[in-house]
Amino acid sequence: MADMDRAHGLMVGIAVGNLLGVVTEGWPQRRIARDFPDGVSEIAAKRGYPDDDDLAQAIEIADAAAMDGGLDIDDLGRRFWAWAETNGLGMGGLTADVLALYGGSYPQRLARIRAAGNTRPAKGVPIVEASRQAWGGDRAGNGALMRCAPLAIRWRDDPYRLVRESVVSAVPTHWDPRCGWSCALANLVAAAALRGETLSPDDLLRAARDGMAASLPVLGRYGYRDEIPSCVMEAVAIASRSELDMVQFDGPDMGFTLLSLQAALICYWQAKGFESALSGIIEAGGDTDTNGAIVGAILGARFGLAAIPERWRRQVDEIRAGRISMESLADRLAAPARETGAASEGETSLRHCRTGG
Repeated sequence: MADMDRAHGLMVGIAVGNLLGVVTEGWPQRRIARDFPDGVSEIAAKRGYPDDDDLAQAIEIADAAAMDGGLDIDDLGRRFWAWAETNGLGMGGLTADVLALYGGSYPQRLARIRAAGNTRPAKGVPIVEASRQAWGGDRAGNGALMRCAPLAIRWRDDPYRLVRESVVSAVPTHWDPRCGWSCALANLVAAAALRGETLSPDDLLRAARDGMAASLPVLGRYGYRDEIPSCVMEAVAIASRSELDMVQFDGPDMGFTLLSLQAALICYWQAKGFESALSGIIEAGGDTDTNGAIVGAILGARFGLAAIPERWRRQVDEIRAGRISMESLADRLAAPARETGAASEGETSLRHCRTGG
């Protein structure tokens, strides 16, 4: 890749954004302003704090994407079940319901009690069926969007493949098409940021539509069509003309995938710097740890690792001592992307949701 600083920034940005927002998760903006009168500027977690769901699942996605071939939905189901059994910290309600159907019972979530244990075998229905059943027709949480950004490094120069794999990454736990479209759109702008480019709203929607059309032989079986849902197009349009302070992030829809997508797009188009924009989305309240992870990835890709404050990078390294570094994951993802080269197959030159994650 031409600029590994941006790839490192994307991965480290996920961790920084997630950890910065953990303390204020679910808080209204006014409470954050009261309790943090000087703004949210420091990470509170200490050494040994387990990877929260946003970060942990992003790492699973990164590890899967770095393997030969594309993502495999059954493999992702096994990965998420193993994580939920042995960690599960911060797991959203929709993901828990899916994994309960897949596993035959709710995951142990051993991190809650700081206990060690083994992964029980999953004894429920296949992960695709579990995802469809738990969906219920109107659950579009942001739990798929929070974890998908590593794919932008792996398929940075292949927009068709990036759209396909982004949607596949959502399917195991987030069946709703709004979730898959959110992942595709966010990853297209993340990939553009990695290349140092800025996509217009029209170009972004066109790239997503073209990628979906090329991927329908695979994605059609999960209910996708090449027509972008009107609510998704509306979310992009709102983001294209908004600043962060123009959108309410701490209302009843705080866990809605399109709201978090708006946060990512606003920062892609409007942010002036990493620290100010990331603190801004945390201080806006709502699902702060997830929005922080999503926005942190976009900002890291746009501004690069060097733009992330050194104190935050040191804190992430200290908290996660003994675990694989985010930079190493970026290197693994970039390696097959280099091998693929410029001849990749796809390279071509609000609805309310009360249930989160």
